Amino acid sequence: MTDSYLYRPEAYTAMPWKNGGGSTLEIARQRCIDDSGYDWRLSIAQIDVDGPFSVFPGYSRVITVLHGDGMVLQINGVDSEALGPLQPLSFDGGATVQCRLLGSPIEDFNLIYRPDRINASLRWVDCHPAVVLGSKATQVVFFNASVGIVNVTHASSGQRHELAPRATLRCTNVGGQLQRYSLEGAMAQVCVVELDRVD
Repeated sequence: MTDSYLYRPEAYTAMPWKNGGGSTLEIARQRCIDDSGYDWRLSIAQIDVDGPFSVFPGYSRVITVLHGDGMVLQINGVDSEALGPLQPLSFDGGATVQCRLLGSPIEDFNLIYRPDRINASLRWVDCHPAVVLGSKATQVVFFNASVGIVNVTHASSGQRHELAPRATLRCTNVGGQLQRYSLEGAMAQVCVVELDRVD
């Protein structure tokens, strides 16, 4: 059995960066059971100039450039490779990070999570003309990074969702059984995030 929830771009919440250097559009978060913060969060951020990232001790981060010329992240003094669109990079949220743009301002997609509580994976999928994915994850999230509609269909129930550009669908797998999802869209790229609670 699966439940699903659609997050529309116009409902994303604008909030300031932790370090005050910019703002983020929060897509969704799951609060900790003990209300001490959140177990995971998905967001989109605009980066207009070089500068430091906020520090999140106890969290892991995965960041992907969505639009723009790209960036290099200096993580604890070591430069990453040049990151272009749809090239995810994972790093420790507690690290000291400096961002250097490679040209134009960029927009990026962010997953941040507590690895002591959540097992997480993130991948980008080209779903043209169509692709079928299987997952046993407790929660599977689909983010449409394309300019057109992406159709997400749950294979067992036949339930179908239309994902507008920049919309996000979260599917909760109540029973933990293998679920199959069909993704279809013309020249479409979708971010697939799988989330499970650590036993």
